[in-house]
Amino acid sequence: MSERLDDEQLLTMLGGALEVAEPVPAHMLEAAYEIMSPDAFEEELARLVFDSASADLVGVRSSETARQVTFRAPGVEIEVMVVAEGERRLIGQLVPPQAATVELRSGEQVRETGTDRLGRFQFANVSPGSVQLAVTTEHGGRVVTEWMVL
Repeated sequence: MSERLDDEQLLTMLGGALEVAEPVPAHMLEAAYEIMSPDAFEEELARLVFDSASADLVGVRSSETARQVTFRAPGVEIEVMVVAEGERRLIGQLVPPQAATVELRSGEQVRETGTDRLGRFQFANVSPGSVQLAVTTEHGGRVVTEWMVL
């Protein structure tokens, strides 16, 4: 007769089997740990409110070379256009316009730029994959977007 496993033992065995069959990518683990970091609770999350890649735009031709995405948090919208003609670029604007530092997070890579007087910013040579934007205003407010896949 076989021994019965308790829930903890069963979950441990199942987790081990899944880890062998389909391991969790390192960048996903890092993102999960980052979400639970103490700093994450001091940041405002900007939610995705529009994505032209998933919008049902009747009667409008879609463009495979440009994608528009909008994130919203209390007091700010982050409007982004991903342009894929030649090199992939990410062009954005904060609404209302304001001075801020914008970080582009992609895997382990973090790139930083500032906004101009109209709240505009851009990143060139953006690799495909999961990305997140983090905006720090001149007054110390911090907003991060949901992760999106380019």
